[in-house]
Amino acid sequence: MAKPVTDRPAYMIMKYLYYFFMTNLYFILCNLLFFIVFYLADFVFENILLFYITSIPMGPAMTAVLSSMGKLVREKDIQVTRDFFKAYKLNFWPTMKYWLIQLTILFILAIDIGYSTNHGNIFSPVFFILMIVCVFIMIYAFPIISRFEVKLKNLFIISIYSNFKFFKATFLNFTSIIAFAIIYWYFPSISFLFSISLIGYFVMLNLQQPLRELEMKMSKG
Repeated sequence: MAKPVTDRPAYMIMKYLYYFFMTNLYFILCNLLFFIVFYLADFVFENILLFYITSIPMGPAMTAVLSSMGKLVREKDIQVTRDFFKAYKLNFWPTMKYWLIQLTILFILAIDIGYSTNHGNIFSPVFFILMIVCVFIMIYAFPIISRFEVKLKNLFIISIYSNFKFFKATFLNFTSIIAFAIIYWYFPSISFLFSISLIGYFVMLNLQQPLRELEMKMSKG
C-alpha cells in the first residue's frame, strides 16, 4: 500500500522548509528596523549606539523562534503563526528584562573593545573573552526562558551552570552557530531566508536532554 502524501519525504521536507521560512520571516518582521540599519549603515564604532537601540526588540523575537523550534523538535509539527506570536506575547517581558541587561553588557564591552583597539590597550582580548562568555550564557538563557518561568537572578545562575554541566551540548550549539555564521558569510542571500530559524532548531535539538534534566530539577525544587 502506498504511503499517504503526508508521510512522504518530499512532503515532510517542504513542510519543514515552510516552518523554517515563516519563522525566520516573522523574526525579520519583528526586527525590521535592525535589518534596515544592518544593511544600510556601516558597521563601525560610530554607529554602535544605533545598532544597540535597534537590537532591543530582538530578544523577545529570539525567544519566540526558540519556543517554536523547540515545539517542532518535540512534536514534529507546529502552527507556525499561532505558536510564534503566542510565545512572543507570553515571554515578552521576561525576555525583555533579561535581554536589556545582556544587550547593555554587550554594548559596554563593544565600546571597551573599540576604545582599547584604537588606543593599543592590552585589555582588548579580555573584553573580547567576556563578550564570548555572554554569548555562551545566552545559548542557555533564551531556551530556558522559552520553556520555563525563572527568576532573573536564577536565570543567570542556571545558564552559567548549564554551560559546564552540559558541555557537549554547549560545544555543539556553539559550533552550530559558528557554522551558520560561515554559511551566511558565503551565501547571505539564501541563508538570510532560513538562518535564524535553523539556528534555533539546532540549538533546541541539541538541548533536548539538558532541558529535560533542568525541568526535572526545577519540578523537584
